[in-house]
Amino acid sequence: MRFNTLLFQICIAMELLSCATLNSHESTLKIEKNLTFAKRDKIELLADWYHPLAKAKTGNRQPACVVIHGGGWYKGDKEDMDSVARRLAQAGIAALNINYRLAPSHRFPSPVYDTKDAIRWLKANASQLGVDPERICLFGYSAGAHLALMAGFTRPEDHLDDSDPAGATIVRYGTQNELIKSYPSDLRVRSIVAGGTPSDLTSGDYNKYYEKFFGRPPSEIPDIYKQASPVSFVRSGLPSVFLYHGNHDWVVDVEQSRRLAQKLKDQRVDVEYLEVTLGHVATFLFDEKEVLAAIKFLQKRLWVASDSKV
Repeated sequence: MRFNTLLFQICIAMELLSCATLNSHESTLKIEKNLTFAKRDKIELLADWYHPLAKAKTGNRQPACVVIHGGGWYKGDKEDMDSVARRLAQAGIAALNINYRLAPSHRFPSPVYDTKDAIRWLKANASQLGVDPERICLFGYSAGAHLALMAGFTRPEDHLDDSDPAGATIVRYGTQNELIKSYPSDLRVRSIVAGGTPSDLTSGDYNKYYEKFFGRPPSEIPDIYKQASPVSFVRSGLPSVFLYHGNHDWVVDVEQSRRLAQKLKDQRVDVEYLEVTLGHVATFLFDEKEVLAAIKFLQKRLWVASDSKV
């Protein structure tokens, strides 16, 4: 009980410190909450938009990142990634922090489609947002990392993008209802950051997360589990990837990221891997080292000015 109380106090102290630091940079950001970026199944998909003001004043187009929360595909909210989105924007990378449809009401591949809709929204509204559509990245943790890799690794021929015919309607920035009739079909991104990611869903024990996401065990639908695994799509020519994982992670085995990093290296993909001595939740809560390293990785790949604050 003492340990739990101490851990709670540490978390509160770090949150207060984080808030103080973020507020000190608040004037450098424009934050728009609960924008509708797409509509699917009569559901409005919402996101928060973090825009670095200093860059906007120069008139230069900025890189942008889709930020994706975790929660086992069945819970969680974009607010969970607020700190990551703010730090990205403070470092010169605009951030679209998204919600997606959750299991069990919406199973695989629904959230993959939603993540791709966010990429489509950024590219379709690039001119109005001041975003460079050729410098888009993805950043997710846990289930969000899985979605980032799936969205960044797969191509139209992998049948995980239902844009033809369109399964979603994309909303024009600055409105909540005006739909974009024509938008880019090229959803390629430049870089991906994935923390604590389940990358091979065919390995490990069937658990409550998989049960909600798929509804059936891998023994009954092995092809679906394989199709839902980022390792199935590793090949040369993929976006650059930054992976991080806690080596005391009992939710997602650290071997998942180790094996993925090696497979990417074998295919000559630009990849960096950072391993820390924490568990799954702690790696998310105490992420200063990992996020700082990830941002520096992204800045180099997205050509962000060196004077941006990190």
